[in-house]
Amino acid sequence: MLADAPLRRQLLVWLLPPILVIWSASAWLTYTLAYRFATSAYDRALHDSAIALAGQLRIDRSGRVVVDLPQIAQKVLVSDLRDRVYYAVSGPKGEFVMGYSGMPVPPAGGATARQPPVAPDPVQDTDAGSGPDIELPPPRFYQAEYRGQPVRIAAMTVPLAPLSAGEVDGFALVQVAETLVERREMARDVLIATLLPQLALMLLMASIVYVGIGRGVAPLEALRREIENRSIRDLTPVKEDRAPPEVRRLVRSLNALLGRMATTLAAQQRFIADAAHQLRTPTAALKTQVELAQRATDPAETRQRLAQIHSAADRNGRLVNQLLSLARAEPGRTEPMAHGPVDIVDIARATAEQWVPQAIARSIDLGFEGGCRRTDGPATVSGDALMLAEMLGNLIDNALRYTQPGGTVTLSVERSVEDGRRKVRLSVEDNGPGIPLAERERVFERFHRVLGTGTEGAGLGLAIVREIARAHGGRVELAPGAGGVGARFTAVLPLSASDSLDAPAPSAGAVPAVVAAKGQADAGALPAGAAGNATPGAPQAG
Repeated sequence: MLADAPLRRQLLVWLLPPILVIWSASAWLTYTLAYRFATSAYDRALHDSAIALAGQLRIDRSGRVVVDLPQIAQKVLVSDLRDRVYYAVSGPKGEFVMGYSGMPVPPAGGATARQPPVAPDPVQDTDAGSGPDIELPPPRFYQAEYRGQPVRIAAMTVPLAPLSAGEVDGFALVQVAETLVERREMARDVLIATLLPQLALMLLMASIVYVGIGRGVAPLEALRREIENRSIRDLTPVKEDRAPPEVRRLVRSLNALLGRMATTLAAQQRFIADAAHQLRTPTAALKTQVELAQRATDPAETRQRLAQIHSAADRNGRLVNQLLSLARAEPGRTEPMAHGPVDIVDIARATAEQWVPQAIARSIDLGFEGGCRRTDGPATVSGDALMLAEMLGNLIDNALRYTQPGGTVTLSVERSVEDGRRKVRLSVEDNGPGIPLAERERVFERFHRVLGTGTEGAGLGLAIVREIARAHGGRVELAPGAGGVGARFTAVLPLSASDSLDAPAPSAGAVPAVVAAKGQADAGALPAGAAGNATPGAPQAG
């Protein structure tokens, strides 16, 4: 197929047919003009023959038309190298007088008659001895078929009154016909003489076009060779200074793709290095605990070792899960997120329900405020529900880890408008020790933990939160909590286009829906699904 052919062949296929069409049109036009010029030249010869024949007309004593034309003159009149020449003279009543009988008469009304390019003036017969001078009208030219051949005929009507001193009225018809062999040969010779140089020029032009196309696509060939000879590890930008302007945009796009690939590979290599480093230590510790448990002889010591192994296995499992979540959320992931319309309020409520048992175990008051649902309806976000739940889960887990027993953690959902665009703000606020100003940016780095907190963790939770927020076109903000106490992490995500901007704002008296869990004695009976059963406007437990 043409699409699979080299660029040079494609260009030639597109260029040569129009050239051939133009050359064919030029050949037709050249032949038409040459035949017209040949017809005009030979028509003048017929014109002269008709005048000569008309000059020999006479009226005898009986009033008949006669032609005073010697035999030798008749031979001269019809002599020609290639064409056949016929002539005929008819009387005023159409009777045949002399020449070749059955000559086609001029068409009625001159429908197909053609005057010469410049109509000659009436010819005055001044032949001495031919009687009185007469004015001959210009001949009429037309084409017909005579004796099985196409012929060109010049017909001239000669008035008889001047020849008979007024005794005979009417007109005699003089016709001279000639076949079209020499006319066509002349047109063909002109055509050949014209088209042969044109054909040579066309072949020369095709050769120049072929060479020019080769010179034009040479930078593309050089670019192809450069890319083919590259190592799979070489992701440096391709030089675009020697590429044609039309190809530079392609080269820039290729360089942008190489840049993204380099970023992705660097992130993957960094991820593999970090994962190997983080897994090496807990795996070695777990192996040591297993060896100590195998050597223990005291049942109490064995149970202690097994408890430590169980705790280490839990930490390793969470670390592996966080690494997998980070690999799925970071740029360059092999499997893109399945974006679709989801209700972020439902996701936030379900996530809060899942973390109620952990909050109860740590004696922390976990609350959920989804008051925007009361008046605004669903808050629809285009995203991956599982990854959004993972993001909120990491924020809640981070708050629970760094909040002291008896503290509070609140997950809230609210709408906002920024730069004319609809947003939803997912905030997790606690009243823990907070984060120093110098650490607020670094806490989102992988494997970074604030020193002196005494809590366990791999330092991946907030990095996962930021990557998931970015993958959904949002961002993560960090600020102090209410009254400057604790920390408030806010994920700002864009609402989908179908979500209404004109929904009424919550009234000042509206009580947000709250799901809470406290670690007091009476809260121990709170089922894990209590958060899902809360209704808008329910007071916070406590």
